[in-house]
Amino acid sequence: MNQFELRRVEQQLREALRDTALSWVLDDVDAAIAAGVPEEKILRRRPQRRGDDTYAASPISVAARYEVVDRSELGHVEIEASRKRGTLVIATRAMTDEERVQLLLNAMRRVLVELPEIELESLKTLRAGAEGDAGSRSIAEAVVFEPDESAQSRRSRTEFRADRMPAQQRTRVSQLLADVAREVRS
Repeated sequence: MNQFELRRVEQQLREALRDTALSWVLDDVDAAIAAGVPEEKILRRRPQRRGDDTYAASPISVAARYEVVDRSELGHVEIEASRKRGTLVIATRAMTDEERVQLLLNAMRRVLVELPEIELESLKTLRAGAEGDAGSRSIAEAVVFEPDESAQSRRSRTEFRADRMPAQQRTRVSQLLADVAREVRS
């Protein structure tokens, strides 16, 4: 897909989530996009040339003494040598259009496919524990996933009822999301 198509797909996915009880997913996706993609880089001192004024103290001249090198540009021997002469740092870069769409698709898969499966397994465990109990506990009927208390935005809580989405539908949704993800990568 080209950039125009990727941006259109991203917008359509956002609109699909925005008008549902799942709009809170966009908060987490947007936070991940804002954080960027971490990358290891090497900060190393440039080789000095004769006649360089080593005592120049302006911030520009000090900064000019160093360079940031992407690890992917170096071979293994150069990386090891750079580690000795430089410092490994973590820098971030903005996500590409494809990475943003993949992030949205992964978030939708987690919410629409994986969370209902987690709910079913949790309910099985809770119900199994309640059967061995002498009746002092009621049987759990649903699991509620709430935003983290420290989250900046607390949109509406989301309740999942796995029995509302049968396994066949979850499998179909999972397959559709996988198909879209493959299309995005091509």
